[in-house]
Amino acid sequence: MNEINNKIIKDYLIGKATAKEMKQLAEWLALSEENRKNFFQTELAFHLGKNSQTQTSKNIKEAETKLFNKIKAYEELSNNNSSTHFLRYAAAIIIALLVIGGGLLAYMQQSTKTITVAAINEVKKVVLPDNSTVWLNKGTTISYADHFDGQERKVNLKGEALFKVTKNPKQPFIVSTNTASAKVLGTTFNFKDNETDDNEVISLIEGKLEVSGRNKEGKVILKPNQKATIHKSSNIITTENCYAPVDAVWRDNIIPFSNMQIKDIAHILEQLYDYKVIINSKLNNKKSYTGVIKRNKDITNVLEGLSYSISIHYTIKDKEIILTE
Repeated sequence: MNEINNKIIKDYLIGKATAKEMKQLAEWLALSEENRKNFFQTELAFHLGKNSQTQTSKNIKEAETKLFNKIKAYEELSNNNSSTHFLRYAAAIIIALLVIGGGLLAYMQQSTKTITVAAINEVKKVVLPDNSTVWLNKGTTISYADHFDGQERKVNLKGEALFKVTKNPKQPFIVSTNTASAKVLGTTFNFKDNETDDNEVISLIEGKLEVSGRNKEGKVILKPNQKATIHKSSNIITTENCYAPVDAVWRDNIIPFSNMQIKDIAHILEQLYDYKVIINSKLNNKKSYTGVIKRNKDITNVLEGLSYSISIHYTIKDKEIILTE
């Protein structure tokens, strides 16, 4: 057999070749080194484009159609010139497409670009292609496709970021680092990846979040005001209850609190500042409060602000704060 037709090549490339076609292909490849070389060049060109993870199914289909049209055109050319195998021409045109003027691989890659955004010296707000919003803490970098056309919306993270994700149950949103990934449908959460620390911490503010380790740590589901800590050295994930907005205070230095008792507000202060907060027994612990805590370098300024809305008095001694009526 000196020739092989377009259908056999096409069926083989898309994984639909029959046993008979595979036999014919094997026989043709066995005829010469040139046949094998040209065929494998063609196969390589096809799969380089098809396996690109950044492509959409629509673009892959278009590229396949272009490829098969070229093969068909050169098959017809070879029918008019029996001394030339069509596959040689097909391989030549594909190689030319790859090397000259951008080519098939460039065509496959041109429609989707990877965007990288870095926050250097200040908090940076980024709106993603699906209208999700991300706030990057200083020193943080994220990368993502310039449009989310696949089955998932993927973002790679280095540093710390607060995500407010647009809901789309049909297209899960996934944030990944080298250690962990968080999969969401629509939620707000803080993801802290510190390369110099042994732990990565993901805090859920609202919605529902699936956190997975990427080194066999397992998987957990978070509810609002829970956090997952991925311990890099021991490869385990632990969870705990928390007041999640505290972990995102870096965004705007404001923490809202709603219907919280004084003991809960005291706990927030302890998280933000290196002080022990003691509540006097005469202070009404059952009453609830709504407002905001604005972080300030000087905790005295914070306590002054709270005293106007909560009607408390405070004294500071060493590293202790005492709250009274």
